[in-house]
Amino acid sequence: MSQSTTSHTCPERAVERSTPSPRQSTAPIRADAFQAAFLPDPSAVARMRDSTAAFLRRFGLTGPVATSVVLVVSELVTNAIKHGHGEVELEIRVMSGTIAVSVTDENPAPAVLKQAGPDDTSGRGMALVEAYSDRWGSSGEETWCEFRHDSVGSVA
Repeated sequence: MSQSTTSHTCPERAVERSTPSPRQSTAPIRADAFQAAFLPDPSAVARMRDSTAAFLRRFGLTGPVATSVVLVVSELVTNAIKHGHGEVELEIRVMSGTIAVSVTDENPAPAVLKQAGPDDTSGRGMALVEAYSDRWGSSGEETWCEFRHDSVGSVA
């Protein structure tokens, strides 16, 4: 994981890179991935949505697939801020036919799919991740998902 900070005013750090796991990287920076690390502040959710949409547009990924990815990024970042510990990291990788999203924090408990009741005001985030992504999982500190797409940005 990236170096943590104890400052409570640290803005997010954004870098581009191409490795599959932020904790195992020594690879050079490439333009097919976006990564941001930030303190768990609710205002980061909107910034990560905007950054995700801008990053996807660089690859011509718009329309339904981009909308789905942005929604899921919002849910995963919100989940990490509300339930995680420490610094939050977002990584998005665009590969041939796949968009991979990973959100990490320092909470060892995995994200879980819940059944929210009709009157519940929360608890639907992971259900949205499951509904909109093609695959997802959580190993504790990392929750990830993937979206298939064609070369012009449509859902495959």
